[in-house]
Amino acid sequence: KAYKTAERNGLVWVYMGERQEAPPPLPQIEATLLPESEVNITFAQRECNWLQGLEGEIDTSHFGFLHAGSVDPAQVPEDSLLRFTVGDRAPEYHVTETECGMMYGAYRPATPGQTYWRFANFMFPFWTQTPQGKFTEHLHNRAWVPMDDTHTMFISLVWKQHPASVGPNKRGQMLPGFQRVFDHMPNTSDWYGRWRLKGNAGNDWLIDREAQKSGGNFSGIAGIHQQDQAVTESMGPITDHLFEHLAPSDKMIMATRRRLLKVARAFAKNGIVPPGVENPEIMYPVRSGDFVTDAKLGWREAYDRQIRASVRPLQEAAD
Repeated sequence: KAYKTAERNGLVWVYMGERQEAPPPLPQIEATLLPESEVNITFAQRECNWLQGLEGEIDTSHFGFLHAGSVDPAQVPEDSLLRFTVGDRAPEYHVTETECGMMYGAYRPATPGQTYWRFANFMFPFWTQTPQGKFTEHLHNRAWVPMDDTHTMFISLVWKQHPASVGPNKRGQMLPGFQRVFDHMPNTSDWYGRWRLKGNAGNDWLIDREAQKSGGNFSGIAGIHQQDQAVTESMGPITDHLFEHLAPSDKMIMATRRRLLKVARAFAKNGIVPPGVENPEIMYPVRSGDFVTDAKLGWREAYDRQIRASVRPLQEAAD
């Protein structure tokens, strides 16, 4: 069977729906509209259900444990916002529906009279934005594309001008476990043969037990993405949610599941298409990232101020 395709800025898009003669427009996601030369695109196959991988992405509280569990607050420079994450590993949350999906604002006390915020998004049908980067400059998106029920293709698009970075410790050294690791196995022509990471279930995701034992790396696995990969893949191809115990820090996951079910039922019952299919422009303004602001500001006002202050390279180029 043949499907309609389109190429834009380094990616090939495939429409697999029924409207092959008149497919819907491509989403107006800002990171996908940048010139190909200005974007880093990364692929990585994950051997689990797509929603399983995506849910790990929209849970910010795990960052302070899985990724930064061995980081002593005393190691973190005073000008790094990471110090607030490792100083208080239990954020509180606000979660809301947006036009194109769901958004959370996770917050902690910062310096006296200020609040540290981490905002992130889920965007239909399978896009995410993470909070790990300066909000006004953090231009990126990630897709969790289902290959089948138990395999997912992760696609990351990041603006080269301001890639997300946790930063070094006070001595200028990389914080333990924070390396950017995307070491791939050689590609093959097999359906599951592309963009497989060298660290996988067959080698325990290259875990270093000595680093874990010494406290140098909480998980013993190098690289934030690889750590996430290990956790979500080790849950099994499709995890059994029957006995899970969701906590207050899982608000975003719970709300996103409800929104997905609501939209799927509306389509099945009444043919109402998901957000963004007919109105792709709703994707464009959405941003994520972290920042510190006056504690008296409401969370939506704090977000809106950051949106107004954000860099918009496409608009600036047009001007």
